[in-house]
Amino acid sequence: MRRNPRIALIGPTSAPWIEIEPDVAPDLARLARPGVELRYVLTGAGPRSITSEEDERAAAPHVVATVTRCEQEGFDAAIVDCTGDPGVAEARRSVGIPVLGAGEAVRRAIESSPAPVIVLSGDVLRSSSRDELIAHVSEARTVALGGTGWSHLVPVLAGDGRVVLDPLDVALEQCLSQLGWDQEG
Repeated sequence: MRRNPRIALIGPTSAPWIEIEPDVAPDLARLARPGVELRYVLTGAGPRSITSEEDERAAAPHVVATVTRCEQEGFDAAIVDCTGDPGVAEARRSVGIPVLGAGEAVRRAIESSPAPVIVLSGDVLRSSSRDELIAHVSEARTVALGGTGWSHLVPVLAGDGRVVLDPLDVALEQCLSQLGWDQEG
């Protein structure tokens, strides 16, 4: 890819930007890559949050519509900001740009990561203290975050030489690879 890529990071819920911006802005800053335009695009419809398969099903058609709109607006790819990957398969069938799900990206990364691997589910991430999480991963060589929005835990969990797989970071790297883009390029 010769020109700088434009990638839409799809927020698959109806939560308004003013509510999610404190959580999403640090992720966008952390994911920033020189020469890559990464824009957060809200579906603005569906469930307010995604914590169940029912929520994923409710979000899916709105993700597809948003990805379709992003393709029409000239985006080169889309990443869905949810490890449940709502609407990812359907969107791929509807558009000609790469569509990645944060969940599938982290699962793919786990396959080539050093064992033992511990996956911290969204429920565990939400219900555990920092000390409990550190104790939970003490034997791991790789820790996979089973939800998005937890990147602030990467430095905490990365002690003792552990690899920590953050779903959005992994998805962005896989996306850029699919687009054939590198910074030197």
